[in-house]
Amino acid sequence: MILQNPLAPGSLYRLDLETGKVVDEYKVSENFSVQNFLPDSKFAQTTQQQTFIGHSHNGLFRIDPRLAGTKLVDSEFKQYATKADFSAAATTEGGKLVVGSAKGDLRLFDKLGKNAKTALPALGDPIIGVDVSADGRWILATCKTYLLLIDTMIPETSGSKYAGQSGFDRSFPAAEKPTPRRLTLKPEHIAHMQEVQGGDGVSFTPAKYVTTSVLLAG
Repeated sequence: MILQNPLAPGSLYRLDLETGKVVDEYKVSENFSVQNFLPDSKFAQTTQQQTFIGHSHNGLFRIDPRLAGTKLVDSEFKQYATKADFSAAATTEGGKLVVGSAKGDLRLFDKLGKNAKTALPALGDPIIGVDVSADGRWILATCKTYLLLIDTMIPETSGSKYAGQSGFDRSFPAAEKPTPRRLTLKPEHIAHMQEVQGGDGVSFTPAKYVTTSVLLAG
């Protein structure tokens, strides 16, 4: 199991579940904090894959525990000069990557270390969680009070020579950026939750796909 220590945000730690002790420290960087980490691909945790992906508020990178010294793979490190404010990420079964931000935008990558193939502008409120179907067709983004479901296929009606391909592999035509489907609770349910819980009443935890493609939200 991989852990983080808030007092050492540039490192990760491997916990031996049998002994309950930390057995390895993975130093990633002294210059930035590891905001989040995730598998190389959607089901990589069920394999012997050694590397995994991390992101800071402003960069994306691969972590390889087998490296001597710093575990960051330099050739697969993308650092943004402007404030990206990355907040969540997920991978497809094939290892393609979607990254959401506290600004509400999404970036779709076919591989690490490269520019995003598709950048979707701010879709609403800050994104607190993101997941993607195994085949990469559907992105599920979580905001505080609603979900966004986004089709990544370039539509056949777009007239683009890349119609029918994925936004992970090709850029959407400017006029054909996907329109997210907003999934919300009914007003009467929100009112009931506000009455019972007080405050805003609604505060989702990140929604996830399960292998049968059922959506889960807390």
